[in-house]
Amino acid sequence: MRPPARTQADASKPVVLLADPIIPEFELELSARYSLLPLADVDADTAASARALLTVELPAVTAELMGALPKLELVLASSVGVDHVDLAACRRRGIAVTNAGGAFSDDAADYAVGLVIAALRRVRPTGRLAGRRGLSPRHQG
Repeated sequence: MRPPARTQADASKPVVLLADPIIPEFELELSARYSLLPLADVDADTAASARALLTVELPAVTAELMGALPKLELVLASSVGVDHVDLAACRRRGIAVTNAGGAFSDDAADYAVGLVIAALRRVRPTGRLAGRRGLSPRHQG
């Protein structure tokens, strides 16, 4: 069960803005130490007190967005890359940027090998045919 979205910070905890929703279990774990607030729902005063911004689904973290967050010290991206973050603006403001690094390397490698095998075997995607037999016409028999 997802905890209710909060729009007011707990004064005893640092404010972390959520650019998009996160996994409920992760949110419960983090909420013990931080006031997790959806970026879209906070007022200007609350945004002004935020020290960290957590992104999950690659929303753009622009200089304009960072301008509305004057106390921002850290941008956390749950992705491997940070192409969606304006790194030059972060450098100018002294904002640290972190990401998932190699956390997904094994999964990405497994996926890539699976795609190569599928290509070599000429397996075709069958999403809408799944109700029929789940196989491409070449493999039905």
